[in-house]
Amino acid sequence: MSFSLESFQLGDIITGKIIKVEPKGVLVDFYTDQLGYVPLLELSFADIQSPEEAVQLNEIREFLVVGNYDGEHNIFFSHCSPETLKDSDRLYETALYLASEKCGYPISREDLIVHTKIRDVHGNGVSATIQWFLCSQEHPPTVSFSIRQLEMRKAWERVRQLQTEDVTVYGKILKKTSRGALVKIEGLYSSIRTYVDKQREELVVGEELPLNIIKVREEDNFLVLLHRSVSVRLKQLQVGQVVSGIIRGIKNYGVFVDIGDLYALLPTSKMFHPSVDHPNQLFKINDHLKAKIIKIDPENCQVVLESCGS
Repeated sequence: MSFSLESFQLGDIITGKIIKVEPKGVLVDFYTDQLGYVPLLELSFADIQSPEEAVQLNEIREFLVVGNYDGEHNIFFSHCSPETLKDSDRLYETALYLASEKCGYPISREDLIVHTKIRDVHGNGVSATIQWFLCSQEHPPTVSFSIRQLEMRKAWERVRQLQTEDVTVYGKILKKTSRGALVKIEGLYSSIRTYVDKQREELVVGEELPLNIIKVREEDNFLVLLHRSVSVRLKQLQVGQVVSGIIRGIKNYGVFVDIGDLYALLPTSKMFHPSVDHPNQLFKINDHLKAKIIKIDPENCQVVLESCGS
């Protein structure tokens, strides 16, 4: 029994065969009465310039159903000679005329994909369906099937699993940012979070780092990482613990203390010297001090201290 593409439900994972490859997308046979058109953007999670970088003709792939299909534009010929079918110019001329009528504006041949499907062979020739798909930049087709979004879904599943198992992942630094650096993990852009300057100064574009995933928020397309050594150090710390360190930075709002693999912040308000206008009245770079941890925020690589005494 045949069924149509509308039978699929949003979120379904379905199998289809690539039967035609065009510069702007591919036609897919989902083993229904209709074909599906998948544009270039939806063929891969990676950045690609042509369909051949992601799929091959006659390849069978999985697709995620991401929208209601509205791409059925059929021309049925009950009596069509083999010569007519071979005359691609005539077929395109007919499809262009009907597509322009339906859309209400002229359609160029470059913006149309046409596929011929033989329905029946008889004494007078053949019965055929000509299916056409509009693929213009100004009027792109409704995205209904996607490899890209399926690969993205699987990537988020993998990073959640890696986070749960506390697996060390490796990412190459693509760009330094105001709070750390940008890398790709499982194809997802991810941020290495450094609350203070120590790790950011040491980061080098192109360097590959061992990292731990500390925050996964798919709904916001948000993935946060920490350098493995920082993650290990944070797990060794506890609120209330007294730590020793060396002052590496002085700001009006506090001082940054190197406590090994990361900086901790001793805010001015936690120095027990309310009459002091600026921390540089109390401290100098490379001073040693002891302080108590009052807050640990692994998601932002933040450790906050307070003075142990006067």
